[in-house]
Amino acid sequence: MSMFEDSRYQWRETCFVYFARQRRPTLQSVVKALQEVGPQYQILNPQADEKGRFESITVVAPDAYSAMDICYVEGPEVQEDVEKQIKELNSPDLTPEEKQRLGALRHCDARFDILHFEQLDEEWGEDEDEPGDLFDPSALIVVLELLTRMTSGVAIDPQSGMVI
Repeated sequence: MSMFEDSRYQWRETCFVYFARQRRPTLQSVVKALQEVGPQYQILNPQADEKGRFESITVVAPDAYSAMDICYVEGPEVQEDVEKQIKELNSPDLTPEEKQRLGALRHCDARFDILHFEQLDEEWGEDEDEPGDLFDPSALIVVLELLTRMTSGVAIDPQSGMVI
């Protein structure tokens, strides 16, 4: 079940981790890494392909009022998106480190889509215009860093135009 189907959660943003297809981790290694981060992450609906490689998972961080649907994508869609991201993110204002990561993006042919959701505060109901005071985006940052490290990938937040 996707978090889109859970009325207690509202989609906030989508981030990506791009990497080389041969660096695709197993589902077991992703689950283990998340468990090692701490008990604050609940793992739901883990899915693997026939070789045990990661396909998708839902990660809930109740203390952060946050959840993430994470899925693996490869193929022409990713290659087209890589070129688009390079064009959009390339700027003279990039630091040398950001330029290096953006250059590494050219070698990526797979990605994780991380759909980030906010748990709605029952106090204010489903009024989408009111901000959630309890929502903490740090859970997303931890997961992005973990997946980036596991795949030697490049994390991108397209909404902010940042290479993370």
